Amino acid sequence: MKNFLIISGIIFVLIIVGGVLSMFTRVQKIMTVETVQVDPQMKVFLGGGGNSLVLTSDDGQKAIVVDTKMAGAAKKLRSSVRANDVTIINTHFHTDHVSGNVLYPAAKIISGAYTQEQWKKAAGDARYPDEVIQPGQEKVLRLDSETIHVRNMGRAHTFNDLVVYFERRKLLATGDIIFLDRHPVLFASSGASVASWINVLDSLQNMYDAASLMPGHGRMSDKSAIAWMKEYFTSAGDAIGNPQKQTELKEKYKSLASLPGMSGLEKTMKFIENERKNNNK
Repeated sequence: MKNFLIISGIIFVLIIVGGVLSMFTRVQKIMTVETVQVDPQMKVFLGGGGNSLVLTSDDGQKAIVVDTKMAGAAKKLRSSVRANDVTIINTHFHTDHVSGNVLYPAAKIISGAYTQEQWKKAAGDARYPDEVIQPGQEKVLRLDSETIHVRNMGRAHTFNDLVVYFERRKLLATGDIIFLDRHPVLFASSGASVASWINVLDSLQNMYDAASLMPGHGRMSDKSAIAWMKEYFTSAGDAIGNPQKQTELKEKYKSLASLPGMSGLEKTMKFIENERKNNNK
């Protein structure tokens, strides 16, 4: 009996250690930053929280930063921005996209029309934006020869989700309206609505002539990522209550990464199921 307890204890400890190491590996992977040089004036920074983008003027004096990451990755991003005149565009208010705002005390911050209460609850101490864009509205910025369209797509991943389109470069930054290579994170408290999200994806499909796309999380892609995100949600919704379809989807999406306790196919289906119930009340 004593030996059994010792062996059981060792197995239990190994399971805990294995879980901790697995979690550490996942976090380490999430916080790793990959830099993509789009052209001499534009860089994309993948990972380290939400994906980020920096466009610098030809003379190096001005810069537009899309999302500012979190923790050490935010500091790494900040070190690459040497311009004195910085405009930050926060695609939404989650901390992995806005925590680095504090590193740009003189910057102008643009985001969606969150209330200060909503912003404080989700973004913590990150500075409330200097300018907000209402749902359905678009603000146009210019930097050298580039025209930048900043549009509030309305409710999708959160109450207000912005996209940023660089017209000359034909590059679209979607924030967390698009997740690639991983299951989306869905928080009803942040305003997430899969039904609205699908409508936003439909609108976005033909809105901009985008040749390349930077999602909120995951690799660089093109407009096919919009259709992929819609198909993920519609197939997950169709699989609710259908064990055979669920088995097929688990196989189809088995390579997608997930955050333990925060995302996964089962969580997506449960979210959609609850949303449908609430909408039918």
